[in-house]
Amino acid sequence: MWPSAEGGPPEMYYKHAPRTCRNFIELARRGYYDNVKFHRIIKDFIVQGGDPTATGRGGESIYGYHIHG
Repeated sequence: MWPSAEGGPPEMYYKHAPRTCRNFIELARRGYYDNVKFHRIIKDFIVQGGDPTATGRGGESIYGYHIHG
């Protein structure tokens, strides 16, 4: 996994959301989130953002459909 702006890798919860984690990592690897703003970052809690359309409706999935968990 790549380092975050703080220098360490982001923490992913594969046990709880394996498909969501896999989707995020693969899209990031492909450059899908390059230059996308992550608007909410709370240390040791959450990171929110990553909507390349900037509409709040989300975007692509490696699975070809909206995923839950």
